[in-house]
Amino acid sequence: MLSDINNMEREVIAEHVPLSASLFGKVLDFSENGLFLVDSDRKIILWNEWMVQASSLGREEVIGTAFVDVFPNLKGRRIESVINAALDTRTASLLSRSLNKAIFPLYLSEVGGEKRHLEQSVTVKPIQSNGHDYCLIQITDVTPMVQREDVLRVLAKEAGEALQVAEEASRFKSEFTSTVSHELRTPLTSIRGSLGLIVSGVMGELRPEMARLVGIAYNNTERLLFLINDILDISKIESGKMDFVMEPVDLKTLLLQSVEANQAYGEQYEVKYVLNDVDDGVTVYADTDRLMQVLNNLLSNAAKFSSKGAEVEINVIPKDAVIRVEVKDYGNGIPEKFQSRIFEKFSQADGSDTRKIGGTGLGLSISKSIIEQMGGAIGFDTVAGKGATFYIDICLFNDA
Repeated sequence: MLSDINNMEREVIAEHVPLSASLFGKVLDFSENGLFLVDSDRKIILWNEWMVQASSLGREEVIGTAFVDVFPNLKGRRIESVINAALDTRTASLLSRSLNKAIFPLYLSEVGGEKRHLEQSVTVKPIQSNGHDYCLIQITDVTPMVQREDVLRVLAKEAGEALQVAEEASRFKSEFTSTVSHELRTPLTSIRGSLGLIVSGVMGELRPEMARLVGIAYNNTERLLFLINDILDISKIESGKMDFVMEPVDLKTLLLQSVEANQAYGEQYEVKYVLNDVDDGVTVYADTDRLMQVLNNLLSNAAKFSSKGAEVEINVIPKDAVIRVEVKDYGNGIPEKFQSRIFEKFSQADGSDTRKIGGTGLGLSISKSIIEQMGGAIGFDTVAGKGATFYIDICLFNDA
């Protein structure tokens, strides 16, 4: 850099001493930049070793030769006018590859003998010594910086393309969600209602074989609706559009309602729900419908993974500023290798027993998001062969 010369300008251009052999010239040979000096006659009078290597022009070829004769392709270009300005008006200049097309035809050797074009930043500085004007040209290799800029441009382009793809995917996802909601859920809800009436006998008693087929259709419709609702909930959670109406909720009342709503489901698996003692007047701060959704998910999961004739216990435990609700089953427990993924989307434990049970693998992921967005927490304890206990911690309502 110019620091190579700033402290030595007082030594510059001692008359009657060839510059290439002077102390100044020898020191500049160690510079990591290209340096050459032009006198008022526009002739080159100093040419450091870096310039020798980059231009393949020896000192004997350039010393005493006019600048435009050494670089004929630069005649009339901006670099010539900048050198003239430095000599005539003592004006310093800084030229870069991006701003100036008049760069020097310079190359540096790389490993293997190949040569690479030198991207340059050029500094032109006027120097005066003993009443004579000179112009020092310093050339800095900025190839690594230009290469980094090229990489950054490529990365920026790729990032822009990735953003465009992401936006397109988001649009497609939004359209898909809308289609699922309006084109699938609405007719399925209608079909489920009609099948429910038939199954209940409102339309008259069915022959056993017909009743069995209608029952299968009704159950499959229920499963599809559960899947669609889970997909829509996941979409709402990911887009931050799941609404919560937080209010004081009587916990005992809500738990009784949840047990009653899931009783028929438990009977399918010959499982009985047991709500242990819950103090009256325990009030939590939550969204009633969303909390009911989480409880229903935990109760239905517990029934599915319990043995026939077993009980599923619901316990309420005060814990400082929160109330813990536990749902305990006596099934096979949660496999150790699956425990770390249990709250991930579409996660289901391996094994033939679990595969027979089925499900979307979304319920626990949705429950976790709901509880956390209400300021609570969800977790589990399990022992192999002895069942699992899922719990949710819900904030107590504070009316202070």
